[in-house]
Amino acid sequence: MTEATDPLRVEYGAEVDGLRVVRQAPPADAASFSATYVGPGGWGFDREGREGAARLVNQLVTSAAGRYDRVELARLLDRSGATLSRQCAPESAEVTVWGPATEWERLLGILADVVLRPRFDPSDVARARRQMRERQLRESTQPASRAERELLHAVFPSGHPYRESGLGNARSLARLSRADLERFHREHYTSGEASLVVTAPARLTAVERAARRLFSGFAESHGPTLVLPPVAPPRPAERAVNLPGRAQVEVRVGGASIARSAPEYPAAFLANEILGGRPLLSRLFQRVREKGGLAYHASSELEAMRFGGYWVAEAGTGADRWRRVVPMLREEVDRLRTERVSSSELDATRTSVIGEIPLALESTSDAHELAVDVAYHRLPADYWITWPDVLRAVRPEEIQTAAALALDRRTSMTVFAGPVRNR
Repeated sequence: MTEATDPLRVEYGAEVDGLRVVRQAPPADAASFSATYVGPGGWGFDREGREGAARLVNQLVTSAAGRYDRVELARLLDRSGATLSRQCAPESAEVTVWGPATEWERLLGILADVVLRPRFDPSDVARARRQMRERQLRESTQPASRAERELLHAVFPSGHPYRESGLGNARSLARLSRADLERFHREHYTSGEASLVVTAPARLTAVERAARRLFSGFAESHGPTLVLPPVAPPRPAERAVNLPGRAQVEVRVGGASIARSAPEYPAAFLANEILGGRPLLSRLFQRVREKGGLAYHASSELEAMRFGGYWVAEAGTGADRWRRVVPMLREEVDRLRTERVSSSELDATRTSVIGEIPLALESTSDAHELAVDVAYHRLPADYWITWPDVLRAVRPEEIQTAAALALDRRTSMTVFAGPVRNR
């Protein structure tokens, strides 16, 4: 397999007015292609009083664009056997098109339309606004989403891009005008600090030519700068959210963490996998759910982004059992810092992680996610080829050190949401 045909290696091409072009070969015998625009359109850029703009814009760009209204765009995609999807996060926004590899250049043109020329038709804005309002209500009343919101509020100060979920509130959503949406789109769907990632059989030179022809209409060529205020390490504390009438209590323990670029990231990644990232192998799953039978789910996550991150250990349990679950989560997080992980446990987790990489090459869409990850984080072109060796080199003592830095319960917060009035 040559470099140009290995889907685990990306090719960085020339910039198109500041837009980074990245090409990835599709998996062997794949009949489909994927392309993603990823740029600085996350909700961390929402203006004060206009919270919700990033998510609303991200939803609307795939609704209608250029000369196609919502129905016409849906029919065009259907005739092409293609789909559009989008994703919004604190730091970034993504728009992805997927479809037949034989139609890659025409579908890339559709992606260019939705990224550069969204219509923001009034009926679409009204519909998206209603859907956002429904999500706001669920976030306030459902134990899982409420626990996540309260944890981030407890960990990050006001104005921090990781503090909110991007949904805004009823007032900020109502205040968003079409002019607000157009302004956010103009300033944040830019060529600066953005990448176009294409997974297709076409050569890099052909992808570059198509990108120059299709993606040359950005209003802004310089991306905005995300500002992260300092996070003062809090003392461990608890926050209870009583939601009467709910049958389940959601527990979250977490705090601020490291960025993806931190040298400790590989060891911290494995530490999280040992804690709760592997559904069957992890300590939280084994102790809280499998052996204890005390939770509907138990896991952990290390959200290491470009500029910073956070970690969370979580469980969902019954109203009569959550008091027993909370100390278990805390003890397992502490144990990573205070006890050295055994070589056998580390090897089992590491083998499982490495074994998943070839599975991502079974479909174009899964392989494409690897390339988007590399492009957004500005990782080396051969990152996924060398990643297994990086993980194999991590020693047990490095797990312990990284856990103390990236999953430190000494500066964590604990939140429980559900029927917890009599706690």
